[in-house]
Amino acid sequence: MDRLDMQGAMAVIKRAQSASDLSASQSKGLELSGSADGFSNDLLAAIRSVNEMQMTSANTKANFEVSGDVDVTEVLMKSQKASVAFEATLQIRNKILKAYQDVMSMPV
Repeated sequence: MDRLDMQGAMAVIKRAQSASDLSASQSKGLELSGSADGFSNDLLAAIRSVNEMQMTSANTKANFEVSGDVDVTEVLMKSQKASVAFEATLQIRNKILKAYQDVMSMPV
């Protein structure tokens, strides 16, 4: 499951980079065809995946605190996975905002 999550995150990062390249080339007058719906769907799926990882991490922590049936290493692994996924999502958001600001600051 972690390999799929990482592949999904990498796919979203690549889509964000291509969207940045797309917006830059469109501002130069080049006409390219792209699927905005595909990008938004991928982004929503990645955000949902990160949210699911955070919820799973929180549930694992709660189970550890209440019952102690969960191993400490499992709690730490799920917590770190959720943290890394959230940080990657935050960086993607920052890249998208930067690309948007660059496009909006270009002279018309």
